[in-house]
Amino acid sequence: MKRMQLLFACLLLSAFTSMAHAADAYMGQFLYKYEGGNVYRVTVNDAKSMSWACIEGSEKGASGLEKPERFKVADKIYFATWVEKTGITVSQVINLKTMRVYSTIIDGIERYVLSGMVVREK
Repeated sequence: MKRMQLLFACLLLSAFTSMAHAADAYMGQFLYKYEGGNVYRVTVNDAKSMSWACIEGSEKGASGLEKPERFKVADKIYFATWVEKTGITVSQVINLKTMRVYSTIIDGIERYVLSGMVVREK
């Protein structure tokens, strides 16, 4: 299952690299509640940037301001990817129909595949 999610994310990235940024990218403030206990507050104010802060779990206190590549995959389903200033690469599928998030995080040779709930705050 985890390999399928990673494969799906990779296929989406390669399929949409020639498309423009999502013109109607999701906006607002969300909580990403990952299985395992980490909770991130994600704020998207425009199509070119987003901020995040871990408010619960092992990374509590970590935060960042990112400039993701973001694409609309289908109605209320988005793909986003970025490289953090630490060099960590993050790729996500955000499904606002089912309110789920699927993330792949690559830190050096380590890879983490996560899933969780999305809660809209604003």
